[in-house]
Amino acid sequence: MILLIEDRAKRQKLFMQDTNINLEIYSDILENCIDKKYDKFLQGVLHDDFDFTPYDVIVTHKSAYDQDNIKILDILKNHCKTHKKSLVLFSGGVDKNYYDNSDYELIVTNSKVFYSKNLQLFLESYRQNHHKLLMLIYGERYKLNIALNIFESLSLYIEKNKDQETINYKKLVKAMSEANVDMDLLEDIQFEFQIEKNKFNKVAFENIVALQKSLEQYIKESIENE
Repeated sequence: MILLIEDRAKRQKLFMQDTNINLEIYSDILENCIDKKYDKFLQGVLHDDFDFTPYDVIVTHKSAYDQDNIKILDILKNHCKTHKKSLVLFSGGVDKNYYDNSDYELIVTNSKVFYSKNLQLFLESYRQNHHKLLMLIYGERYKLNIALNIFESLSLYIEKNKDQETINYKKLVKAMSEANVDMDLLEDIQFEFQIEKNKFNKVAFENIVALQKSLEQYIKESIENE
């Protein structure tokens, strides 16, 4: 079951009108806490009287809960960490997608990204029990889209640094992050490649080029197998 907590019901309605998604038809898998349900949720959590047991995915507006914002978000994060549940935080003020699965699956994204057609895709996939949280950001072809995003940014980085013999890997990761690209997502799409760093965190330029070529082959095979 998915728990969605939204304090701005009118905004949700406008997004759903734009995308032509009817959340009510997903009531078998989605608890949409808006209006009075939102108020009930907030009071329940504040008084330690809300049962999270049915929910394996929790989605909430990151800026909700007014003066109790930090307290409620900490409760949700601790719950997800303790019980290995997934958490999605969305807000209009978020300008970059963020994904982490070190302690539990966490996505931070913009409200417009969350309330896109990808939400409907995720709900349909969840109903059929073959969902992936990353679908909310990258869509149905999330593995291919992740690979394409990394390949594009990596190619630009290689072009800008083609006169270098070695690359500082931390600077590469930082540059990719600034371009809203997370290199760690390569593991989540089962892309295997060995980055050979020395003790100074330096990588041979040829190794980065080989990564680019390997990604290109991964993309080609992914397209051919669709």
